[in-house]
Amino acid sequence: MDNKPNDFDSLFHPKHIAFIGASEKSKFGSMLYLSAFKKSIWANTFYPVNPKYDRILNWKCYHSVLEIPFPVDTAYISVKTKFIPEVLEECIQKNIKWVIIFSSGFSETGDEEGLRLERCVKDLVKNSNTRVIGPNCLGPFNGSIGMAFSFSTPKGIPGNVSFMSQSGGHLNQLIDAGFRRDIRFRYGISFGNQIDLNSIDFLKFYRKDQKTKIIAAYLESFGSGNGYDFYQELKKATINKPVIIWKGGYTSDGSRAAFSHTGAISSDFRLWNTMTKQAGAVIIHDNEEFWNTIKTFELLYPKYLPKGRKVGIVTPGGGSSVNTTDLFNSYNLTIPPLTKESQEKLSNILPYENVNIKNPVDLGALGFVVDVLINCIDVVKDDPNIDIIVIPLWPHFIYSHVFKRMTIIQKTTQKPFIICMPSIADSLELSQRFASAKKILHKERILYYFNLRDSAKSISLLCDYAEFLNSKKI
Repeated sequence: MDNKPNDFDSLFHPKHIAFIGASEKSKFGSMLYLSAFKKSIWANTFYPVNPKYDRILNWKCYHSVLEIPFPVDTAYISVKTKFIPEVLEECIQKNIKWVIIFSSGFSETGDEEGLRLERCVKDLVKNSNTRVIGPNCLGPFNGSIGMAFSFSTPKGIPGNVSFMSQSGGHLNQLIDAGFRRDIRFRYGISFGNQIDLNSIDFLKFYRKDQKTKIIAAYLESFGSGNGYDFYQELKKATINKPVIIWKGGYTSDGSRAAFSHTGAISSDFRLWNTMTKQAGAVIIHDNEEFWNTIKTFELLYPKYLPKGRKVGIVTPGGGSSVNTTDLFNSYNLTIPPLTKESQEKLSNILPYENVNIKNPVDLGALGFVVDVLINCIDVVKDDPNIDIIVIPLWPHFIYSHVFKRMTIIQKTTQKPFIICMPSIADSLELSQRFASAKKILHKERILYYFNLRDSAKSISLLCDYAEFLNSKKI
């Protein structure tokens, strides 16, 4: 009988937290979280546990969780692996619902002792009311209340993206990238080896959570789950909300690295690829692609879901327009000619020589005049042959007043509106100039990229998902 809970509310909204193995002397690993707890909303409901101390950071320190005179929702365990079964038994006796095991040294080691300890943990919780997250993990994240137990977690604006990760490092990276790129998170979980609660449990929870609009996952395996159950749950999720999966270990050498990381059993990436595509999920391959795709879906789904793959490109410079066309076309996006009506409107704005009014729209030298750029974008935006508008910006346009004009245009259409600034990465001056403009884009929720290839790949994946949803319409 499956006694795993469907309600994770108290995991993401705990009232009383125990930290087993807390120590002021250790400056590594999980101990770096102690000061974060001290500054959190749990400052008065946080209970260090360590038989060696009476006080830690001015908290009363308990010798065992059984001594804590309050009901405990969540216990974090950071002790030597050999002591975990004993500590876990006390958590079960205390009727603690959620146990997060930071410690590593289980199946990922590949040795018999690690496997034995993992089996022991499974057996202990099998018929209990206690559920285990991990081992070898960081635990839960909640963007709305500041639960973010990572080494350095900036506080961003809470939102509707929920994620899961087998890697604590990737969880940290995602939160940091989210802060810088204004990805707005709801919930997150780092679950390491997944020996008890697994990706299927959290996929189901995120699917049912009404405030979660986008689901993202870094996975190396199904953990204690299986591929069939994951596939069935994935199909239910993708009909209602996008699921973006970064599959770690998709090469033979990467698969070997995944085993030593989380004990992930080798699996054929072709099977993952087929499964996710049939279920309508989005599968990606690396960290930058992960961050970019999450951001793209967060800002464009569902209001700006493209009706097709037809891209309109507006930029000064023939070389720039050709390069952008090649890149977007290579990701299965088309750049069709504009209607005759649109071409006539552009011809009334642009000179006759050294321009292209068909698509891509090359504005020539006159395109460096902001009013000309804006007026031409307005024409392309309204063209019935165009589903997506892409604006590769030259350094001359990296100013706040230009982006303010862009936001006004974006609000007049439901077509995806993409700004690309490939020159920023190579210029400290441009990066500094963009800092104030970025505030405008984040406030108005306008999508931008620093790399044309990233934008083309992300938009193509969004089109894939739009086509999947269309195929499911009756």
